[in-house]
Amino acid sequence: MHRAAMSVPERAAGFNARAAVVLLLVAALFGFFAWRNYSQAHRLLAAEVPVRALALARVIYEDAYPERFPLQVALLRTTVNEPPLAAVHALREMGIPFFVTQNLSEALRHRLVILYASVDARTFTPADLEEIRRHVEAGASIFAFSATAGPQGALFGFREAAASKHRHLVRFERGADAALRYLDRPEALEIRLGSDSIPEIFWTLGYTPEPGAAVFARFEDGTAALVRKRIGAGVVYLSGVSLLDGLLRGQTNRHFEAFRQYVNAFEPAGDVWMLILRAWYETLEPGAVRLATMPDGLRSVVLFTHDVDWEDSFPPMLDYARAETERGAHSLFFIQMKYVNDANGHGYLTPANLDVLRRVYSLGFPMGTHSIIHSRAFNHFELGTGRESYVNYTPRGTGANTATGATVFGEVRVSRELLDGNVPGQRSIFFRAGHLRVPKSLPEALVRCGYEFDSSFTAPDVLTNFPYALTLGLEFDEDSGLYEFPVTIEDEEEPPLDARVDAAMEVFRANAANGAPSVVLIHPTDAKQKLRAEEAMLAGLPARTRAMDPLEFAQFWRARDRLEWSAAEGAKPRTVELRVVSREAVRGLTFEFARQVAGVSAGAKLLPDRHTVVLNPLEPGKPAKIALLMR
Repeated sequence: MHRAAMSVPERAAGFNARAAVVLLLVAALFGFFAWRNYSQAHRLLAAEVPVRALALARVIYEDAYPERFPLQVALLRTTVNEPPLAAVHALREMGIPFFVTQNLSEALRHRLVILYASVDARTFTPADLEEIRRHVEAGASIFAFSATAGPQGALFGFREAAASKHRHLVRFERGADAALRYLDRPEALEIRLGSDSIPEIFWTLGYTPEPGAAVFARFEDGTAALVRKRIGAGVVYLSGVSLLDGLLRGQTNRHFEAFRQYVNAFEPAGDVWMLILRAWYETLEPGAVRLATMPDGLRSVVLFTHDVDWEDSFPPMLDYARAETERGAHSLFFIQMKYVNDANGHGYLTPANLDVLRRVYSLGFPMGTHSIIHSRAFNHFELGTGRESYVNYTPRGTGANTATGATVFGEVRVSRELLDGNVPGQRSIFFRAGHLRVPKSLPEALVRCGYEFDSSFTAPDVLTNFPYALTLGLEFDEDSGLYEFPVTIEDEEEPPLDARVDAAMEVFRANAANGAPSVVLIHPTDAKQKLRAEEAMLAGLPARTRAMDPLEFAQFWRARDRLEWSAAEGAKPRTVELRVVSREAVRGLTFEFARQVAGVSAGAKLLPDRHTVVLNPLEPGKPAKIALLMR
């Protein structure tokens, strides 16, 4: 039986029915994949990350840094309304023992005295100036900053002091004084205070020296930036650049574009002031004892880090981890925990990528967080409420430099929730901002979310190669409790990293000469040329330089920075008793002595140079006493 031919309307109806079925199947399939993606995303686990209140406690510096033993430098506060934070940073970072006082007589019980923050005609009475002069004449040394014209000029070695906001350069005279002995590279012998494109920066004082006073540094206008005057057996130094402007301004990233290169360079413009104070102490205190900046008697460490902020960066993580393990090195991976789709790409937290994170962690590699949406606008984000969490935080990148729904709290808290929640055992206490864009509220958000360390600046940008305490609000008043480890070398500039290994090694050597670490940032976007570059760096590290686990070094630095210690003459002749108490467990603490050490007690190891002593591991809160026999 033959089927009758269908009419046109009948054929159209059949086609529409089939099309509807196809559309339904496509919609069902799309819905399935959407449901699966949604399901996978919402199977992400979120660890609990409490947001604590910000503990604001006014620091009484005289109580926090008391007088303990004769070898301390006296930090005499001459300007009580300015916190001595810059000087405290400099002395702590260099490991120079010190105490803070407002009492001149107390300060003059010590051989070395720093006058902070400035000196003017009202700071000291004529009787005070005479007492200081006699102290120097007897063999002491004074280091002063920013002294203005007045009766103190004769003590400090100048006839005139000219204030200006238009000085942008300081040139040091190499080898002119023992206090400059660490300034031996062109980058340290000529430093910038600000960019020439910014006519007015901060105030400096340029001096006209009196006859007999020596000048070791000058501004570009020819006035003296660093003056020395000998008085009897002692000496007075005077700097026309304050420590706040020379050091702390850079550490808070509030300088006037003073860096010569943003990254991949040796930039010690802030370090020179600390190194001068270090050399001053080591030279003029015969019994000088200093807490070294590096562990185990090393000159330096290189800290390898990796930013995982692209979907194809996850699989190569294992190649880097294995290669480093074979060479006895450990790096730190900063993970972007992106779970949203936006204009800059889709989320990365697939089961396969999460499995890579777990495998890397199982190999013994720590991880830190690297935000959620990795936005170039991060430095403009609002702080947020602190209630942002994975269940309610929906940021979106709307372009390369724009975003919506994003906050600082959201980026730091939710990234920690997800990394800690999906990698068993992981505890994220290290953060690095996407694109190294840093909002002023970042220290507060990090501290309140339980972070302890950050690596979001570059060393040239903050003008220092040393780690340092990061201040609240990136201001000049109060430390946040967080420590910053700025990036020295990174992989995104041209030429490719494997063509820049020799240049990087030269920076490593420059930092090692000063006892500073070098932080390397490599994006694991491939396991070829970048990994070859890292392997070449590992193979050619400078003498007494080690590749160290960044988290281990960060914990060492914090314990070192907070260490309570004293070194005083022992009961027996030619003996010194070193007493130390650490708040946390730490190994490798190292002390450097100006005098030769003949022997040490069992609680320490004397290195072959006979000036360096490495302590045994310390337990939290447990005092240790080391007896040293001096030559």
